[in-house]
Amino acid sequence: MNGTKIISNIVTERLKEHITHEQNGTNIMLVIQKQLIASDLAGNQNRLTMPYSQLQTLDFLTPDECTHLDTRCYHEIDVPLLGPTLKLYEQPMTKLVRWMVNSTESFVLRTGWNDFVLENKNDLKIGSKIQVWSFRKNQQLCFAIAVVERAD
Repeated sequence: MNGTKIISNIVTERLKEHITHEQNGTNIMLVIQKQLIASDLAGNQNRLTMPYSQLQTLDFLTPDECTHLDTRCYHEIDVPLLGPTLKLYEQPMTKLVRWMVNSTESFVLRTGWNDFVLENKNDLKIGSKIQVWSFRKNQQLCFAIAVVERAD
């Protein structure tokens, strides 16, 4: 959807293979590629924003999920999150919500995000470029985060 040059490398290939073969995941889609900023990692924020203007696709949601996440209703969807070390985080379950963030409509991963960042602090740093992928596991929406360019 946007003009960002998408990075494809051994990290993304390994991630897709892991989703397919180890997680039995289907319907793998790149949702967003973004550079991590301070607010993505700030403990007092506890969230990762994915602005609509930066999304690669909206097709990762079913029509029912889209309706459920209608911004006027403030609903959320529980989503397991596969980390950069290929560990699946299911407890506490991360929540996907649709919010207005600084007057920009965004999808947001929240609840448990701080714990996820803490456990992956060697990979998730300000300035790192990440990709967020969606996939389905037994029809459940899941997300995976790959660090495709390190900030080091």
